[in-house]
Amino acid sequence: MELSDTPQGGPDMAVRVDSRGSLLLATLDRPAGGNTLNAALIGGLHAALDRLEADQGLRVLAIRGRDGVFCDGMDFAEATATQVVDMAALRDRIRPFWQLLARFGTVPKTVVAVVDGRVSAGGVGLAAACDIVVATPRSGFLLSELMFGLVPATIAPFLIRRIGWQAAWRMTLTAQRIDAGEARAIGLVDDLAADPDDALRRLMIRLDRMPAAGVAAGKAYFQSLAPLDTEAERRALDAICARIADPEVMAGIRRFIEGEGLPWRRS
Repeated sequence: MELSDTPQGGPDMAVRVDSRGSLLLATLDRPAGGNTLNAALIGGLHAALDRLEADQGLRVLAIRGRDGVFCDGMDFAEATATQVVDMAALRDRIRPFWQLLARFGTVPKTVVAVVDGRVSAGGVGLAAACDIVVATPRSGFLLSELMFGLVPATIAPFLIRRIGWQAAWRMTLTAQRIDAGEARAIGLVDDLAADPDDALRRLMIRLDRMPAAGVAAGKAYFQSLAPLDTEAERRALDAICARIADPEVMAGIRRFIEGEGLPWRRS
């Protein structure tokens, strides 16, 4: 299976989408900006899921980065665009990301993260919410939120469901980057492969053999064993919005994006 895509969309698209047989490939296409989770990227992935659900010939969505970057998490510039925080507007900006991760679990088809390189903060959640995570040995995973006075509230429920409470808390508390081998050991990565295209090709061979109705039923059942409901969504949005709205946290983030130092270093 050849995965060098001829993407749809113009040069300003945050996500480029291409189909190869039963595979829909979504490439996060702004590596210079860290493929940060802004409205354009989140909207692009929602659109890819829409296409996956609508096309009966598609069975798998694979999400990948390029140039050694998967996703660096929240777009701080977008999150701090206004001086006065409107909590309702803030919740409306963050909710689509929660809904995206939730859709990964409820779409009756398979969602795969193909990680080759750097993954931070919300990007870890983007991978963790997928059904399967394939990673290369050069990949590294970091939860950096606490260093900025934030908490990984939107992604923690999905991460805990994948790797367990203590492993998720340790990643949060220490903000220590873990390599692909350790990520594999704790269950954050399912398949560690030097050639991600070949790993995806081999996975597609297996998945194409499974009856579509069986995959849908099995996924729905397994999701029901650890459901994430509207109350989980409310708690996540409450927690992250409260931290972003904190003036000290906001000031530290602004210092960071303006190149005035790391947020935990006080002048």
